[in-house]
Amino acid sequence: MASLTDAEMAEIAKLQREEGVQQLSGHFLWPEFSGDAVRQSAYQQFVYECAMFAADRGLAWSAVRAVAGMTRDLFPQLADLDPPRVLALISDWLTECLPRLSPSHHKAVFHFLSDTCVTSQRLLQAVVGGTSHQSINQKHLEVHVPPTPLPLAQGDDEFAWERQRVCAQLQIAKQQKREELRRLREEEGPQGSEVRLDTLNDRRLDREEMADLVRSTVRARGELLMGRLLKESRLVDDLLELSLQHTALTTGEKPTHPDFTHTS
Repeated sequence: MASLTDAEMAEIAKLQREEGVQQLSGHFLWPEFSGDAVRQSAYQQFVYECAMFAADRGLAWSAVRAVAGMTRDLFPQLADLDPPRVLALISDWLTECLPRLSPSHHKAVFHFLSDTCVTSQRLLQAVVGGTSHQSINQKHLEVHVPPTPLPLAQGDDEFAWERQRVCAQLQIAKQQKREELRRLREEEGPQGSEVRLDTLNDRRLDREEMADLVRSTVRARGELLMGRLLKESRLVDDLLELSLQHTALTTGEKPTHPDFTHTS
């Protein structure tokens, strides 16, 4: 580390991360992980991150260089240490390497190194201990969220509302048809077409006139009766159609807009 000056450390801090790692690493020897590019890269990045933290906190460049050298020596020793021993080691190294560090800077660096080394201890131990190539089993947590609701124009709410509205209209139309049918069936016969023979003039009718009168009376009554039957048939047919539409709605079919025209 003797070859690393304060000016060089200041220049390294200005570089982009990848280039900064390369420049800082060039000032140290890395015999611990020779031939293992993955572990050596993790080692060098650890040292760089610690040095850049010290620089960002405003430590003097000589102190930043000291942090880089300290963490370069600290990293290989993390393989078999438990958290309390890691914290003790960090505290000892800070006291030895940076005895003149201000209390605030000492506290900041200590907490950063403690958090980094303890929180990521298993990962660091895997790298230092040579298990970086082992597969790591991960548990995946699947989070199921409700489906995105459809717009109201496409959703079930509008369909249900429309079905209720049409059902109500069908009920009204069916009631009106039933009322028309009831009135038609309660109507009295065509009194105007009846001919009471005993109310005719006193004159006597011959056989042929009597036969003509009977035929005309029967014809008139038959035409009226036929008209009533046809009208009743149409009302019954309309009522059946409305009932079928109502049944279709109650079974969940898509509502149609029925024709509510009244039979005349």
